[in-house]
Amino acid sequence: MSLPLDRVEPELTRLWEEEARKSHAARVEILTLVALVSEPRLRARARAVVDDAVREHPSRTIVAAWTGGGPPSITAEVALHRCAGAACGDAITLSAGGEAREWLPENVERLALPDLPVCMWWVGDLPDFDDLFDRMVVGADLVVADSGEMDLRDLEKLSSIVARSHARYALADLTWMRLRWLHDLVARFFDDEAERACLAGVQRITIGFSPRDHEQDVASTTAGLFFGWIANALRLPLDQVRWTPGEDWGEAAIGGAVTRFERRSHSDVRPGAIMRVSIECAGGRFDIERQDDPQVFRWSTQVHGAPSPSQLFRVHSPGESALLVRTLERPARDRLLETSLQVASRIVRPVAPRLSSPPPRG
Repeated sequence: MSLPLDRVEPELTRLWEEEARKSHAARVEILTLVALVSEPRLRARARAVVDDAVREHPSRTIVAAWTGGGPPSITAEVALHRCAGAACGDAITLSAGGEAREWLPENVERLALPDLPVCMWWVGDLPDFDDLFDRMVVGADLVVADSGEMDLRDLEKLSSIVARSHARYALADLTWMRLRWLHDLVARFFDDEAERACLAGVQRITIGFSPRDHEQDVASTTAGLFFGWIANALRLPLDQVRWTPGEDWGEAAIGGAVTRFERRSHSDVRPGAIMRVSIECAGGRFDIERQDDPQVFRWSTQVHGAPSPSQLFRVHSPGESALLVRTLERPARDRLLETSLQVASRIVRPVAPRLSSPPPRG
């Protein structure tokens, strides 16, 4: 049943009083989790994810979606989240029509639980020439995005959001969290002293990625963010980036090293996911490659004077719900993510510029 916004709190109070009479359940909520759904097709997915997250972190959730056209209005649906039959949070769904989308920031702020943290999760791609995200994060303590669902140029948008936060809130990126296992495998290449010595002579890096349908960018945002992490670790000179685009690849020459991004389609992996990483140095070569089983990777090194057997690793890919729960458990700034975003955005800027002018109206 759709309600006007001024009826949301009274209705939730009624539901909890009814719950208390039936089960004597206590009302415990530790934060407000807001999901901003950028496309109607993502609404069911967002609801399922917040339902799972509340099982671990009792919360008030606000799932806000919008449609274009029609008279401006915002209506709400309310219910209680349940975990094993017991109530564990408020479930508010907002539907904004027409120009009422612009009213969401003030109304979401009004519905957030007072004196408790607010997590703002943007579901889907960031639209160009749209300030809703910027307006929504002002009152947040934690901002969650998924760069893997965005265009390459949005790495710069996310980096600028971090810069404008002035440490008022932390940014978490679900794609960055998915890359942690790859960070660990690359770091293992340089556990040995002889292997670390190769770092000074990196000549070529190859990153293969599975493109999204109709991919136009020279690299996926996942591959670009991952390379930002590598470039920061290698301290590559960012003022010397020279790009050469190809039909299904792109190369970035930075200092004395060349990085090649290659499209390698695979139907069983997340769009944008990394398929292969190869690092070639004067004294050796390091490879990580996804196998026919998309969860299995082959890790190998070939370093002069330091033989090492190749290894196979099975990598578990946590779902969106599990990743969101992790961010809520550790709502702190990730300086390495922030730096990697900044570096990646500088590297890809020549081949993923921001749109220079808004699209024509009408």
